[in-house]
Amino acid sequence: MPTKDYYKTLGVEKTASQDEIKSAYRRLAKQYHPDLHPNDKEAAEKFKEINEAYSVVGDPDKRGKYDRGEMDMGAGGAGFNPFGGGAGGGFTATGFDDIFDMFSDAFGFGGSRTRSRRSQSSVGSDITQQIELTFMESILGCTKPITFSRLEKCPSCHGTGAKDDAHLKTCDKCGGSGQVRHVQNTIFGQQITVGACDKCGGTGKIVTENCKTCGGKGVVTKNKVINVTIPAGVENGSVLQLTGEGNAPRNGNGRSGNLLLEFSVKPSALFKRDGYNLYVNVPVSYLTAVCGGQVEIPAPDGVFIHNLQEGTSNGETLRFRGKGIRTQRGAVGDLFATISVEVPKGITRAQKKSLEQFENDNTLKNYSKRRAFLDEIAKTYPKK
Repeated sequence: MPTKDYYKTLGVEKTASQDEIKSAYRRLAKQYHPDLHPNDKEAAEKFKEINEAYSVVGDPDKRGKYDRGEMDMGAGGAGFNPFGGGAGGGFTATGFDDIFDMFSDAFGFGGSRTRSRRSQSSVGSDITQQIELTFMESILGCTKPITFSRLEKCPSCHGTGAKDDAHLKTCDKCGGSGQVRHVQNTIFGQQITVGACDKCGGTGKIVTENCKTCGGKGVVTKNKVINVTIPAGVENGSVLQLTGEGNAPRNGNGRSGNLLLEFSVKPSALFKRDGYNLYVNVPVSYLTAVCGGQVEIPAPDGVFIHNLQEGTSNGETLRFRGKGIRTQRGAVGDLFATISVEVPKGITRAQKKSLEQFENDNTLKNYSKRRAFLDEIAKTYPKK
């Protein structure tokens, strides 16, 4: 049997990613949906074709078999059936959930069966804290005390919000489950969704008299100080997440949010950073550049001495491998030191005469770059 070109049906290349296939399917499914084209047999057939195509290439396992020619297409193709079955096996549970969610988004069906299964218990909100670091703290790492305020479960009512257990009754709408079921008719049939009870807020309990400590909120504001180890190599604007150190959920059930530490790194007067590499400008005297000598090179772990070769030019860059930023994860950068020859100012007449004598004792052979420069001038502007 000839194989149908499902990629062509969806208008994508064979090399398309799963996200690209999904996006193409969403667009076409909405374009040819029967609700938008009543009594249009051509649109209905097109809708069937794109769903059949997505039922195969939208599933990574089936897509692999299809690409290898291992799928028995049968007389009816892959046998698209959003509720399972058919010659090609229909959708997997994941594929069906994916289709159902897409139609919920596209046509406003509301919460889908997938979302109800994936729903989680309530989670407290995150807290974002700005942390200022010096440049050296950021590249070496450090430990800092962090002071912040957060919502914690009320110690008096243990998060229930009630004065005591006698003033806490079971919700009559959800029967204490904290969830209610909703039934909705869709093009796929009857859809059942489960969501948090709107009467008790998902707690399953109704408070008849509020806790005096928290006023019925179930949480209280507390100031907290924690010592945080900041890893080496953090950059300006990077964020460190501390799980569970954020706000407690207001209904007292579920888990706390996270504490997000956003770093603001002060610039350094010595270093510039690019990834894990460091760059430093090293001024040296005219004599040291000419004759060579020891120069101090700053690095993250301290200052080290480097023997500069004689005749070092201004702007020459030295590379010191492994002398850059080191992280706990094993990343290592290099240190690049650019030599800046400083010309002395405010010299005396005697010093000028000494320099003139020094210059007179030199010839062009002592200045290879200037000699090459003058040679090029002579070639470019020959004498007539």
